[in-house]
Amino acid sequence: MKVYVLTSDTYDDNWGSSIVLFGVFSTEEKARNKANEKKLDCYDISPMNIDENEEPTYLGGYIE
Repeated sequence: MKVYVLTSDTYDDNWGSSIVLFGVFSTEEKARNKANEKKLDCYDISPMNIDENEEPTYLGGYIE
C-alpha cells in the first residue's frame, strides 16, 4: 500500500531550514488539500510504501 508523506520547510528567516512533517495520507489529493489548507508555499509530497524497506529519505534541514 502506498501513502503520501507531506513535509514543508517552515523556516521564514533568511538563513536556515526547518522541515516539518504535516501528515501521512492515503491519497496524493488529500496531501495536496492539506498543503492548500495550511497555505504552504514550499512543500513536498513523497510517496512511500507501507511495510516495505525504503532507502533513507532526507527530509531536509540546514547545516552550517
